[in-house]
Amino acid sequence: TYLLAEHKDAKVADVAWSHLKHADDDEMIDGIDVSGWQGEIDWKTVSESGICSFAFCKLTEGQTHIQKSAQRNLDGARAWGIPVGGYHFGRSVSDYEKDGLLDATAEAEHFLSVWGTSQPDDLRPVLDVETGFHKDPALHSFNVSWILEWCRVVEESLGKPPIIYTARWAVQSRLAHADNLGELAKFDLWWAEYRKSGLPRKDLSPWKEWKVHQWTGSGAVPGIDAKCDRNRMKKSTLKELMLS
Repeated sequence: TYLLAEHKDAKVADVAWSHLKHADDDEMIDGIDVSGWQGEIDWKTVSESGICSFAFCKLTEGQTHIQKSAQRNLDGARAWGIPVGGYHFGRSVSDYEKDGLLDATAEAEHFLSVWGTSQPDDLRPVLDVETGFHKDPALHSFNVSWILEWCRVVEESLGKPPIIYTARWAVQSRLAHADNLGELAKFDLWWAEYRKSGLPRKDLSPWKEWKVHQWTGSGAVPGIDAKCDRNRMKKSTLKELMLS
C-alpha cells in the first residue's frame, strides 16, 4: 500500500512491488546504469525483464554538459516503478590555482539544475570519480577537497549525502596520496570491480564496505540494444539509498 500511496497509480505500484517482493533483505538484487551510449531505452521491457530493480542514469558532466537522454531516462524509469538516481561525471581538471573549489560548486549546481525535483523512490545522486581528476600525486588532496565540496552542495540541497562511484585504479591514480583521503569514507560507495561471479575482493580503502557493486560493463538487458553496465546490491540497501 505504501507503493500505491507514493506512485498514485496501481499499475506502476504493482511493477515496483514486483521488483522487490521475491527478495529477502540480504539477497542481492540487480540494477543497471545507463548513459547516451545505450541509445533509446524501452523502459517497459527493462522493467518486465526481472533483472532491473534499480537504475542510475548519467545526467551531467563538468559545468555545462547535459546528457541528451537524461530526462527521457529518468522519466522512463520512474514511469515503470524502477527506483532511479542521477549521476554526474566530475571534471576537477580545471585551473585549480585560479578557481580553487569554485568549479566543484558550479558542477554541483549544474547537476542539481538538471536533476530538478525529486520523485518518490528516487535514489540519492552519485558523483562519478574517474578520469576527470588530476593524476599528479601532489594534487590528490585537491581532488578530495573538490569531491567533498561537490557533495556538500548536493547534500545541502537535497538533504541526503550523495554516493561516490569509483574503482581501485581511480583511487590509486587520483586519490591515494591525499592527506584528507579518509574524509571520503563517510559517503556510501558504489564500487566498480568486474567479476561475473562473486563479490569484490580488491582493497576498498578508504572505505570499509561497498553499497553497490558494478560487476560488468558489457551486460545484456532486454529493452536495451547496446551493452550496458550491470550492478548489484542487497535488497535492504535499496531503501537506505533512497532520498525519501
